[in-house]
Formats: sequence, C-alpha cells, structure tokens
Amino acid sequence: MATKSKKSKAFQMKWKLIGTVLFFACAISIFFCGVVAVNISKDWSRDVINADTVYDTKEFHEFFSETLDQVVLADIYYQNEERITAGEAVDREELISGFKRYYGIMDGVITGNTEINETYDGLTIYGTIPESLQTNLKEYQGLVESRLPSYYKMYIQRQLDEYKSSVRYLEEMKNFLYYVEDENGNIIGGNASKAEIGEAERTLVLSAGFSSDYLGENPYYFNAYDNPILSESNYKFYGAIRDPLLQGDAFYDMWQDFSYAKQSLPPLFGVFFVSLVGAIVCLIHLMRVTGQRERYGKVQFMVVDRIYNEVHFLLVFLYAMASSVVASALMDVIMKGTVQFWSYVFATMLAVLYLAAVAIALSYILSVSRQVKDRSFFRNTWISASIRRMSELFTGKTFRGWMVIVMLCYGLGNCAIMGAMVLAPVYGQFKLSILFGIGLILFNAFCMYLFIRALRSLKEIMVSVKESSKGNFSYPLDLNKISPSFLNFAEDVANIQEGFKNAVDEAVKGERMKAELITNVSHDLKTPLTSIISYVDLLKNEKLENETAGAYVEVLYEKSYRLKQLIEDLIEASKASSGNLTVEKMRVDYKQLTLQAMGEMEDKTDAVGLSFKMSCNEPVYINADGGHMWRILENLLSNVIKYSMPNSRVYVDIFKMDGYGVLVMKNISAAPIDFDETRLTERFVRGDVSRTTEGSGLGLSITQSLAEIQGGTFGIQVDGDLFKSIVSIPLWVEEEEENEEE
Repeated sequence: MATKSKKSKAFQMKWKLIGTVLFFACAISIFFCGVVAVNISKDWSRDVINADTVYDTKEFHEFFSETLDQVVLADIYYQNEERITAGEAVDREELISGFKRYYGIMDGVITGNTEINETYDGLTIYGTIPESLQTNLKEYQGLVESRLPSYYKMYIQRQLDEYKSSVRYLEEMKNFLYYVEDENGNIIGGNASKAEIGEAERTLVLSAGFSSDYLGENPYYFNAYDNPILSESNYKFYGAIRDPLLQGDAFYDMWQDFSYAKQSLPPLFGVFFVSLVGAIVCLIHLMRVTGQRERYGKVQFMVVDRIYNEVHFLLVFLYAMASSVVASALMDVIMKGTVQFWSYVFATMLAVLYLAAVAIALSYILSVSRQVKDRSFFRNTWISASIRRMSELFTGKTFRGWMVIVMLCYGLGNCAIMGAMVLAPVYGQFKLSILFGIGLILFNAFCMYLFIRALRSLKEIMVSVKESSKGNFSYPLDLNKISPSFLNFAEDVANIQEGFKNAVDEAVKGERMKAELITNVSHDLKTPLTSIISYVDLLKNEKLENETAGAYVEVLYEKSYRLKQLIEDLIEASKASSGNLTVEKMRVDYKQLTLQAMGEMEDKTDAVGLSFKMSCNEPVYINADGGHMWRILENLLSNVIKYSMPNSRVYVDIFKMDGYGVLVMKNISAAPIDFDETRLTERFVRGDVSRTTEGSGLGLSITQSLAEIQGGTFGIQVDGDLFKSIVSIPLWVEEEEENEEE
C-alpha cells in the first residue's frame, strides 16, 4: 500500500498544481530575461557577444566614421570661416541646382543657352532664344538677378552653420584625438599633435593611397571607409582614441553601455537556459500526469478535448500567427519609444499576450497528451468523425441513416422513371411513355403504402412508451409489425422496457427479503436472547460461592448484551437502508445536540484521555429528526473512542455551507489507515481488521443511512493518519417555522 501511494503521489492534484505554477514561473522568467536582454542590447549588433572590447564592435566603428566625417567637413572641406565667407567652399553645381529646385525651374532651351555669371547676380546668353520663349527668358533672368543673390547668402550661411556645428561636435569629443596635414606636412587642423597620437595605442592613419588601422582587433576595417573629399585630396589624417577613456563624451558613454551589456548578458542567458530546462521538465511532468489520478488509471477528459484536433490545431496556429504580428509591432514600438510610460504600457500588453500564448500552448499540448494516453487522438479528428458518420448512413443502425437511404432511393426512382417517360416520345415511343407514367403512379403509391405503414409502426412505439411511463412494463410490443425504418428504435424501446421490468422485480424482491429478514430477526433472535439476558441477571443476583462461576456469569452478561446490541444495530441498519424508519423533522440546534452527546459520553472519552475542541462561530439550526441525529452523533463518538490515538485531541467543527449544516469531526487514528476508506461505510467493515475491539461494523453504515433518509449526506476523508467524518444535514428554514406557528 505504501508503494502504491508513492507511485500515485505525482498524480495528486496538489502536485499537478505545483507543476503548473512552476511551469508558468519558468515561462515568466524566460520572458523577463528576453525583455531585459533585448532592452540592454537593442543598440548593439551581435558584436556585443563576440567582441572583447567596445573598439571591436560595429557600432564603435560606425560612430568613429561619423566623427571622422565631421573632421573632413570642418578641417578639410571648409577649413575656416573666412574661406566660407569668401565663397571658396561653394559648390557651384550644387548651388545652381538647389536654386532651380527651390524655385521650380526646369532645364530646357533657356537654361541650355544661358549661364549664370560668377558673382551669381546676372545671366549671360550664349545661344538664340526663340521669340515664343522671350517672356519666359525675362522671368528667368528676373529670378536670377533678384532671387539668386539672396539664395547665395542663404547657401553661405548654411555652410557656416554646418561648419560651426562640426567644430562644436569635435570640441565635445574628449576621447577623440586627431591631426590633419597636407602633402607638404603643414598642419591643417586637429586637437592633438602628431607625437601625442603616435604615443596612443589605438590609432588610425588615412590618406588617399594609404591606411593604417590599429583601433581594434580588425586592422582592415577602415579600408572600406569612403569619403570622396578625403580620397580626392592630398591630405593625411591621423586619429586616435584615448585608452582608458575619459568621462564626458559619446565614446565614453558607448564604452559604459557596452561594459554593462557585456556583464549583464551572461547571467541573463544562464537564467534563461535554466528556466527553459525547468519549463521543459515541468511540461514533461504535466504531460505524464494529466488526465489521471493514479498511474495507469482511467483518463479523464476536459471540455477542450471535445474540439476536433484539426480545428484545435488551426485555432492555436491562428492565435500564434496573430500574436506574433502583434508582438512584433509592440516590440518595434517599445524599441523606438521615447516616452517611458508608453514603453511600460506596451511591455505589459506584450507580457499578457505572451502568457496567453503560453497558456494556450500548454492547454493544447496537454489535450493531445490525454488523447494519446487514451489512444483516441485519431478518433477525435474531424476526418475520422466524418468517416464514421458516413458509414452509419449506410449500415441501417441509425434511424437517420435509414431515412437518408430511403429518401435517396425514392428520389432516384422518381427521377429515373420521369426521365424515361420524357425521353420516350422524343424517340417516337408514345406507348412506352404512357407505361412509364403508369409505373410512376404505381411506384409513388407503393411508397405511400410504406410511408403509412411506417407511421403505424411509430404509433405502436409511442403507445408502448406511454404505457411504460405509467409503470406498465409488460405492455407487449410486437416487433413483427414494425417497419424496417423504425425496427432499431423499437428494439431499443423493448430492451428498455425489459430492463426496467427486471430492475423493478429485483428491487421488490430485495425489499421483500429485507422485510422478511427484519421480521425473522425480531422474532427468532430477539425473543430467546431476552430470555437469556433475564436468566443471566437472575444468576448475577444469586450469591455464588464459586468465584470461577461468578466470572463465567460476568462473561455471559457482557457477551449477551453485546449480542443484543449487535442484533439491534442489524435491525436498525436494515430499516434505515430500506427506508422503513419514520422521520419526524424539527428544528434542532446542531451545536447543543453535539455538546449534549459529548457530555453523555464524557466518562468514556476521559478514560482514553481524549479532549474535544469545538469550533462553531454562529448558531446552526438543522431540519432533522432529533432521535436519528442523536444516534448519528453516538455512532461517531463511539468510533472516535474506539480508534483514536490515546491522549490526543478531537476537533469538532460546525458551520453552514450551501444550505446545509455541516459537522466535521477530526481525530488521529491509533493504527495506520492502509485501506480504502470508502469501504468503511459498508456493512460489517471495521477499521480494526483483527476485530480485537468492540463493535459490529455497522455504526458508520447506519450513520450514512440515517443521514440520507433526512435528506443529508455522510462522508469520510483520510489524510495520512487524520480521519475526518463529515455529516451534512439541510438547514432549518425560517418559513417552515412560521408555517408551523400558523
């Protein structure tokens, strides 16, 4: 028994709930690790995992290239403000094309035969302009003379702003050192000397035909750097990054973010894989125990298992696709979000979507597991169900299938005869057409006869069912008079009649035997036993000088009274189970009645050292028979006295629940309960298998019968050595009391 309990422990509801909770805990941990990892590494590529330092990442090289572009723009292209103001940095083609685009001027005959002068305030005509375009020429010339000088100033101002922005950007880069010189070695710009850059460990040298990259582990990364301004010039760029970095610029912030991500991702990945393994283990456990209360036990299905497997899979797949699209959109919003509040809101929505997906996936997997255990997976498919239903239509086992066959034959017969009747005149067979018409009438007349016969059969079946509802199960139903359409239906009705008739006969026979047993026991056993008890009492009153004879008389007295109690219990058990006891219901105070019963048996409980602890927070009045309730309490207390561990506590709880007054009596068993507790309510079954204690084995059986005849219930629960007896009796309703007073 102990081995069986260990094997079945994993199938208990408690462990199933623990497995489910652990599975969702692991799933939540996986989600948390994923969200945190994505949030940490959202600004980094895979280099954050592979690279040892920030200098080897793609993001660092891209940011260094952007900074290098600012150097080229400020120190090589623009050089200084005086050069920009003098117009030496103006790109004539860019200026003119921008002017035309700004004012909507299209290239054509006029722009092809004219040219804007070097001072950008006039127009020079080289070719011949047709007379039809003279007006357009004057408009174009007016725009150049009046608008182009202003646009030129705007262009110069934009270059100045761009130059100043680049200079400010480079001034903020504390960890970016650079030096620019021309082909003759003259200094063009920079924030460090060539010597300082040469002493640095991480350097970069770029020129039109040469490059040297020592910024990271990949020395050839900047071979792909392409800036036409630098490549078309004779300038040489010397760059370096401080190592270690100084706090206060974007390079330092990038290094700090990289270090945080590098340190945080390994623990997150560890927690992720541990949670993943835990989720898989919990899932395997749930798949193993789902649908069963014990190993190799019967599989119990849930509502979701009624869905066809193809439909179930399709629903899960559609939800997975829809949730993937929504999750992708939410992740995109979270990654690009600038307002932190909405990022939290969308992250919460993503978590709810994820947990719903996990719950749906778990439900589907466990549903499949239950069906595989029961070997009904393929049977619960839509294809299998369709095949079974189609086969039933042509086996004649169902009324619906038989009717489909009949209607199909009727329709095809009419169509065939009518078709032949219509086609016969086409081929000149008019007489044959008349014969087909007569055949059509005879065919429908025959079908009408069968239909009327079927209706008569249905009437016979309905009459038989009505007689059965009145209790006349002997009404004959002649199956020979039933048409084939209703033959299976009629056989089922006849079988039901026969089954009910046999059940009623058996019940009447059993009740008769019980009544005879009660009568025989009352007259054949109780009467002579009374005489025996009387003579034993007389012997006790005699002064017997032989002590051994006196002891024998005491044994006779004890055993005769025990036999008398056994006979009375047997008679009461028979009456209670057969319902021959009268029940006079009244208002009974459950608590007071229990206290009174405990007081009556106080001597016996004190003898075994039992102490009672009652819990009843409110008055509980039940609608019950006081005498029967007293016997119930007497049986329960006797059971406690016989089988409780000596010097232990007995807990009695009385409360209301769902219209019932409930009494729960809990005690610790002196002997291990290593048998099925449900058998204790059977007759002559005792907790003491060796039968060394007093008792007939009828007490709990009588208790159950007395509770049921009063409209209540009696149950037993065992948890280890804790034994609980539960008696539920309907509560007293105040309306009943008012009706009695009226």
